[in-house]
This record gives sequence, structure tokens and C-alpha cells, in this order.
Amino acid sequence: MRTLLSALLALLALCAAAIGLASAWIDENLVQESGFVTLAAPLAEDADFQAALSDSLVEEVTGSTGLPDRLDSFVEPLVRNAAGAVMEASGYPAAWSETLRLSHAFTFAQAPDPGPAVLTLDLEPVVHLVADGIGGGLGVDVPLPEDTTIDIGSIERGGLLSGVADVVQSWAMYLAGAGILAVLALLAARRRGTTLALLGLGVLGIGGLGLLAREWVPAALDRAPGTSAIADVFVRGLAERAGADIAVSSVPVLLGGLVALVLGVALQLAVGRRGRA
Repeated sequence: MRTLLSALLALLALCAAAIGLASAWIDENLVQESGFVTLAAPLAEDADFQAALSDSLVEEVTGSTGLPDRLDSFVEPLVRNAAGAVMEASGYPAAWSETLRLSHAFTFAQAPDPGPAVLTLDLEPVVHLVADGIGGGLGVDVPLPEDTTIDIGSIERGGLLSGVADVVQSWAMYLAGAGILAVLALLAARRRGTTLALLGLGVLGIGGLGLLAREWVPAALDRAPGTSAIADVFVRGLAERAGADIAVSSVPVLLGGLVALVLGVALQLAVGRRGRA
């Protein structure tokens, strides 16, 4: 009976630990604005993303100039050159970071009714830089588009997304619960060294799954239907960074599991030697 109870408590501890660790990463890197900006900011330097962003900016700005269609062929090269220049300008990283902050706030805003997709990029800061660049070159004011947002993904904000954000913020409670369950499992066990070793082995398994995230996170999101070229490039780049970050974050988990495994084996061997003596 004690062995069965210990095994059940250990299994619950590992489940709680896995949920807690996953929730901690999601909260710190996606739900929290600072973590999201840090995770996605390097995408601004990605060549594929810059090309897709440039095309999107050209479409946004040329559609808002109010010029006759026959003049679009003259305006578009100016906009494209301005977009390329903006990405080399000193103000571009700050504008991209502000874009991410606006996008994060828009995405995670509470919405009672179905709203935009799970992630919505608001390109207003970057579009503003392009418009200023064109206006300075031509000596005219270029109006900004009324809507500078781009929907990415297919899960609606509010509802499910807000619920997930609320759930993952309790990650500290999940990890504390996992620790309590692990202690109870050890107290209930007949062979505490074996139980500790098995707990360590389970933590190693959780860490191993985290290492595999480098491959399966991009693969999973790569199959998601995109809404535009920039959406596809953004999601792919963000998924690659997320998978790599999860893998790096899993290293301490692996080390913790390895320590528990070694201590458990050592404890069981010591108990066994004392029993034979």
C-alpha cells in the first residue's frame, strides 16, 4: 500500500513539475511584455523577416497616400527605398521594440467578444518611420494608414487566450505543489533512495522533452496556416527562437534531475550495505 501511494504521489509530483515549468516559460516569455519583447526583438535583424516587412510596409504606405492609381508606379520605388533605409536607421530597433510592445498589449487585451488572431502585429511605429522618411524626401506629409495591424494565427484573443494567460501565472504554485508531493512520496516510500532516483529520472525526462522543443516547436507551428507572408516569417522566426530558448532553459532541469538520480542511487546503495552489515 505504501509503495502504491508513493508511486502515485511521485507521478503527480512529476506532472505538476512539468506543468509548472511549462507555465513558467510561457508566462515569462509570452505573457509578460518584457519577456516577449526580448524573445522577438532579434527578428528585426533576420533577412527574410526584413524582406517580408519591407513588402508589408510598401503595401501599407502606398495604400494610404491617396494618390491616383497611375502614380503608384512612381511612389512605390520611393516607399521601398524608404523602407530599406529605415531598417538601417538608428531608430529602427527602438521602433521595432515599440511595435512588439503595442502588439503584445493588443493581443492580450481583454475582449468580451471574439477579436483578432492570437497575435496581432501593430506596425504603426515602423510605418511612421517610413512615412517620415518619404515625407522628408518629397517635402510633403504622408498620411499613416488607418489600420496598421496584421493578424497572425487563428486562435481568437480574449476568452481562451486570456484564460491561458491567467492559468500560467500560477506557475510558482504548481512548482511548490510538485515539491510538496515529491516530499510526501519520499516519506511514504519503503525505499526512499529508489523513489528519489525515480523522481530524478522523471525530471530528466521532462528536461529531455525540453531539449526536443528546439525541433518540435518550429515543426508544430510550421504546419499552422498563415495569414500573410510577414505572418509566416514572423511565426517561423518566433517559433525557432522559442524552441531554442526552451532547450536552453531545460539544461538546469536536466542537471537537477541528474543530481536527484545520483543521490537516490547513492542513498539506496548505502542503505543496502547497512542492511547486509
